[in-house]
Amino acid sequence: MALMKLSDYYPNHTKELFDGHDITNFSVYANDSDSNDQDKVGSVEGVMVDEKDGRFRYFIVDTGFWVLGKKVLLPVGVARLDYDKERIYVAGLTKNQVEDLPEFNDDLRIDNDYEERVRSSYRPLISGPTIAQPPAGVAYDYMQEPYLYNQNDPAFRSYEQRLRDHRATQVSRF
Repeated sequence: MALMKLSDYYPNHTKELFDGHDITNFSVYANDSDSNDQDKVGSVEGVMVDEKDGRFRYFIVDTGFWVLGKKVLLPVGVARLDYDKERIYVAGLTKNQVEDLPEFNDDLRIDNDYEERVRSSYRPLISGPTIAQPPAGVAYDYMQEPYLYNQNDPAFRSYEQRLRDHRATQVSRF
């Protein structure tokens, strides 16, 4: 499935989808689940959207100077949003894990192999059973891993639904 930046997919998303709120520049914190320590690991630069179905898939996180400006992808399902503090928390994530995440850049071809490297980096954060990469020749389906891609935040889900509704009206016009 092709992914693209939300800003390219729907340029007016901040005003029309997010009620004037913009999650870009939200700070991203690794939240050590064994303690209450929180380390800032970057800030949201954008959102990746599945071009076919209009679902949010990843936050693009700029890790800033401490990892030499590296950008990484964060599956939306592992994030907990705090709109009041303009923060995203990722339980169980450490700065060391962020350093080891596959790098993202705008020129990168996001294929299944790259996404599998991203997914496998986050699976250890999930409590409960997870799946491994499907066997060779079997297509990956995001719905196989809802713990990575289904955001539990009601506001964020409503933003996604607005995007999907907008997409449906655009497709029906043609």
